[in-house]
Amino acid sequence: MLNLPPLESLRFFEAAARHESFVRAGAELGVTPAAVAHRVRTLERHLDASLFNRRRRGVDLNRRGRAYLKEVQRILAEVHAAGERHGRRARRLRIVSVEAVAEKWLMPRLAGFTAAHPGIAIELETNHRDVDPERRDFDAWIAYSGETAAPRPVTRAKDKLLEDTLYKENLRPVCSPALLNERGRPRNPADLHGWPLLYDLGWDADWPYWFARQGRPAPDLSQASGFRLYSMLVRAAVNGSGAAIGRSMLIAQELEQQSLVPVFKRQAKAPERCCLITAAAARHRSEVQAFRRWILREARSKARTGAYAG
Repeated sequence: MLNLPPLESLRFFEAAARHESFVRAGAELGVTPAAVAHRVRTLERHLDASLFNRRRRGVDLNRRGRAYLKEVQRILAEVHAAGERHGRRARRLRIVSVEAVAEKWLMPRLAGFTAAHPGIAIELETNHRDVDPERRDFDAWIAYSGETAAPRPVTRAKDKLLEDTLYKENLRPVCSPALLNERGRPRNPADLHGWPLLYDLGWDADWPYWFARQGRPAPDLSQASGFRLYSMLVRAAVNGSGAAIGRSMLIAQELEQQSLVPVFKRQAKAPERCCLITAAAARHRSEVQAFRRWILREARSKARTGAYAG
């Protein structure tokens, strides 16, 4: 007979080790912190080894615990994969995304993924906040990250996150063809000071940023119109309500259809890049790997437009 540890304790250990907290692990598993601590102790007694450093205000993994966590996550992923191969339960992929990217970039493409992977069910939520693995249970999160972050896939937050760059984009003023014909094409950025301007409330610094990159002061934006949803901003611009500061990857369809046209050729590299963040506990699952491969191909396809090339 194999001298196996209590298998349920592995699941409790993995959650406690991933969070480095019995409290947060208990919240995830729907049990008390004491129940998590008891299962971890049972596992440690079986191994005859300590996996955590116990401190007055919490716990953290010791060196043995970190090494054991990698093995346990690999084993649990293999057990999960075996269940997928031999079971009938639908595989489920939990995605969180910045609302604008979900609506304007991901959704037009997502049917391609579901057609290629009919056995994977999608749960897609939107969120304006930063990635927060402690408060939100997810497999993949699409978010923006500052330019100072590493451009290659990296692990962050003690191996809790894997980050891939999806795309970089640029900012440019756009408006409807009718509005441009009505007002005439401005000769320089200062001419926009008399135009009705539109912006996304979540990116209220985009207009000042673009003007600064042109070496010009931003106009008074107190009279500009702001919109909570990026789709509302785009619709207002298409309808001729004013000039919008557009993010190239999110207005690519409107530019291609010429329902929006550039006001200037001048563009500015956006201060962030769009990233795919994958949860460490999920990265070995086949559906997560399939989604990561697919979305990276979509983002890097030469047929896609809007990436910053300057």
